[in-house]
Amino acid sequence: MYQLDEKVVYANYGVCIISQVDAPMTFGGVERSYYVLTPTRKRGGTVYVPTDHEELMRPIMSRAEALKLINSLATIAIDDYRDNNSRAVEDHFRKILRTNDCAAAAQVVKTMRARIEEQREKRHTPSSMYTRLLEQAEHQVRSELSAALDIQEENLDEFIAERTA
Repeated sequence: MYQLDEKVVYANYGVCIISQVDAPMTFGGVERSYYVLTPTRKRGGTVYVPTDHEELMRPIMSRAEALKLINSLATIAIDDYRDNNSRAVEDHFRKILRTNDCAAAAQVVKTMRARIEEQREKRHTPSSMYTRLLEQAEHQVRSELSAALDIQEENLDEFIAERTA
């Protein structure tokens, strides 16, 4: 069971802080215990996760894991999945993001940046789908790395540049 004030990664919300544990609530006439999560992203809001569905969240990575990921960013391969059906492409990458794996999200970031650059080289406007996927993947990666390294998100680019120079 997770503890009060613990940082966790939850689905597409990125890093959240557990603000309440074992909160009894009734939804649909059924009373259950919930974790109450507060996303660290400025948009805020509150997320309720049933305590019997802990598999939907995980602890943030350690500082050592974050540094290892940063050091491996240059070697992360671009995902070569292509399909003429843009819905299939979006589903493929959303499925990857739903795994809550920071390294997989970093691969999506790298892939979307490459795809957007390809479109710009052809003098096309970047696909809004690629832009949305990039923003979502960047949020997942940046929120977890900044939490694991205990630095502000706005200082993360500088930190990464220093580590990979």
